[in-house]
Amino acid sequence: MTEQEAEYAGDLFGVDPTPGIVAVERAGDRGIRIYHRTHDGVREQLVEFTPWLVVDAETVPNLPRQMSTTLLDGDGRLRVRCDAPNWAAWLDVYRWLREAGRPFATFTSAADQYLVDSGRGLFRGISFDTVVRAQIDIETLGLDPTVEGARILLVTAAINGESAIVFRGDELSEPDMIRALTAWLQSNDPDVIEGHNIFNFDLPYLIERARRYHLELEWGRDGSPVRVGGEQRFKAGARSIPYNAARIYGRHLVDTYQQIQRYDTAGQLSSYALKPAIRALGLARHDRTYVAGIDITAAWDHDRERLIHYAIDDVLDVNVLSELALPTEFYQTRILPRGLQSVATGGPGEKINDLMLRAYLSRGYSIPTPGPPRGYPGGYTELRRTGRFSPVVKCDIESLYPSIMLVDDIRPASDELGMFVPMLGVLTKRRLQAKRREQQSTGHDRAQWRGIQTSFKVLINSFYGYLGYSRGYFNDYDAAERVTLRGQDLIQNIVVQLESNGSRAIEVDTDGVFFEPPADVRTLASEEALVARVSETLPTGINLAHDGRFLGMLSLRLKNYALLGYDGTVTLKGSGLRSRREERFLGQFLHDEVARHLAPDQFGDPRQAYLDLAERIIDGRLGVDDVSRIETITDQTFISPATRRLAEAVHGERIGERVAVYERADGSLARASGFDDDANSSYLLRRLRDFAERFRPLYATDQEFHYTFPIVTQRTDLATLRAARPTSQLTLFDLTN
Repeated sequence: MTEQEAEYAGDLFGVDPTPGIVAVERAGDRGIRIYHRTHDGVREQLVEFTPWLVVDAETVPNLPRQMSTTLLDGDGRLRVRCDAPNWAAWLDVYRWLREAGRPFATFTSAADQYLVDSGRGLFRGISFDTVVRAQIDIETLGLDPTVEGARILLVTAAINGESAIVFRGDELSEPDMIRALTAWLQSNDPDVIEGHNIFNFDLPYLIERARRYHLELEWGRDGSPVRVGGEQRFKAGARSIPYNAARIYGRHLVDTYQQIQRYDTAGQLSSYALKPAIRALGLARHDRTYVAGIDITAAWDHDRERLIHYAIDDVLDVNVLSELALPTEFYQTRILPRGLQSVATGGPGEKINDLMLRAYLSRGYSIPTPGPPRGYPGGYTELRRTGRFSPVVKCDIESLYPSIMLVDDIRPASDELGMFVPMLGVLTKRRLQAKRREQQSTGHDRAQWRGIQTSFKVLINSFYGYLGYSRGYFNDYDAAERVTLRGQDLIQNIVVQLESNGSRAIEVDTDGVFFEPPADVRTLASEEALVARVSETLPTGINLAHDGRFLGMLSLRLKNYALLGYDGTVTLKGSGLRSRREERFLGQFLHDEVARHLAPDQFGDPRQAYLDLAERIIDGRLGVDDVSRIETITDQTFISPATRRLAEAVHGERIGERVAVYERADGSLARASGFDDDANSSYLLRRLRDFAERFRPLYATDQEFHYTFPIVTQRTDLATLRAARPTSQLTLFDLTN
């Protein structure tokens, strides 16, 4: 690493590399308690701390409390650092600034303020597989802890997915189970406590049941109870989901229900509930015990050991999801001046804000205020052709926006110290190094390097988004626009180069192109050579990579396509081809009967499969999984007239949950768990025909489309329909581009 790289690495990671810190908490009005994990357990260290804010010069004379002030260098508007004599004084000033609408910069957590000032970070020198994580799960009578008859049946817990322990309601009273769990946590002293939907179910249930016995969940490292906050929102991609915030002194709470949603960036999972997610990810153990939610009470009464095995498996599955999804956030925590829980629930813009704020304050420099938001162009997207194509290649520009910012030196105008791009460069270099180490490693080492390189990748990709982050101190919408316009030019030039080499572009989307290669390009090596030739036309530092090859592609409309891999794998993209809100039989029909016709040697007519499926609907031969769809419960579910039927079916469900429902013969909606072979076949036949409408653009005439996908009702004579012959030569699924 060069001297300059080392300098910016200090700005990026903090100047103090002290290892082994697992938690930092405020201690009184002027202290910070630091928890260090050593070979002998966890030791405490108490240090003095001065809380701070940064304000503009005009605000200082009006502050309601006496503060020690320091004038910072530079031209940022927030150029006066104010140090409070104690936390109470800081809190008074903080509240006054908010009520007065004055601009300021700070962290609301004393621990985060300390980490910024000290340049320290959590979990440095500790790998994910060695941090002490506790998984907990409860089985209960009912979902509402306040109703008559509600109680905890089982409490299950484990450390890092091992040595699960069960506290049983037939051996201990409910208050004794709560006391036993608390004693177990204090004895094992975990750094992290995990559960699936722990914020919205396990903790509220435990807290309410404990309250009834005049108990508290004294889980803090200092013996303090769990602190319950107000409702907050967790962001996973474009989704914003409410949850009941809670804190434990000296420990970090992690909800794998949230983390698996962040992990599922491609939106492949139809449900984020524990068991469906584990199954969909291919992580279910072959001997896993299952008990349906509605059968919990019956299992407790008549098959208690089976329920206990089920509860243990739940805890083990929480650990499986944590090992899969949490390392990215864990290794980011080693970089950022925040605790793991804040990193795991915070948005990407906040993280870059943290880095820039720490870097500027460590150099005694003033902070700008956020620029007013405005719109700006996004990535370039274009559907060049529709129809069926074979073969197909995907190429994309590696890390398009970060590469543009590095190559063209695009940074916020307010970045006086010029730290934004160099820090991005250090992260990019570190990520490539970690990626190489991942490829060269095996086992736990490989998993560790994968977590590290993924954490770098997420931060790298956040730099561009930060430019357009409305609350970013260093945001710059002009710079964001320069990045996107440059990206548009690059990707359009790639299309020109591909077509000049005899390829046919199918779809262009921001940083990638699907294309049909020329006839003489049919091997992986020749495809890579073609992509390499096009890459040579790009500026130094901008690289085009081969990103996939497919036997066939069905392109319907922009961002709606099906891909058939050489191994027979079918991938569906876009709401026109896949949706969690559609009944499963529709997706299965597309996956099994339509997409398979993409291969040249399997080119054919899906008419027969369509009629076969219609017959199964009429005969009532579809199961509950086939006819149900997934609905996400939102704030509007229970107040909008348009969702009245759904609200009746999911009464009592929590916001953010996903529930499987189906339409009954009488037109009402019901939970799939109560299926009684009463699905509305007329509705399902309409759904099948509506689904087929998506393929109309692929047919040369309406006549050809109607022959392939005729309207079928319960009164249709299917035998006559099957015997019908087309009146003209069909061009089914032929190229229409």
